[in-house]
Amino acid sequence: MLALGLLIPLVACATGAVGDVAAAGAALPFSTVAKGAASGILEPLQVAIRTQDEWVAFWARHTRAQVQPPPAPPVDFSREMAIGIFLGERATGGHEVEITKVERGGSALRIHYRTRSPDPGAMVTQVRTQPYHLIKLKREDSPLVFSREDLSR
Repeated sequence: MLALGLLIPLVACATGAVGDVAAAGAALPFSTVAKGAASGILEPLQVAIRTQDEWVAFWARHTRAQVQPPPAPPVDFSREMAIGIFLGERATGGHEVEITKVERGGSALRIHYRTRSPDPGAMVTQVRTQPYHLIKLKREDSPLVFSREDLSR
């Protein structure tokens, strides 16, 4: 821990400021709010939510197909924002999406994510799914750039 504590000021001195380190593409911390395969969002969507009113309305849309929808998870919009990626409706199970990294890329935030689809001929559930991943992170007003990487199983 001591070595890390000494390294941060050295990096800050080498680049001119700690903020410049983030500008160079350093990963920003985030946490998952919700992730799954059942959503009321039926079309592909990439969304940033920055206010409580937007969050409540969006959560109601996301959970509209549930008989007893859960309350919206807490997000402190004075300090945080929510970002979501929805793949839209798929004909079977076996599809996934995962946000893997958030980083600053110049004046924008780059949201990295992976999608997975089942291999041809794989045994999957025969039910419509709507894969999604919602995260929260420190509030930013920067534009977002989504960067996708497809993976097969």
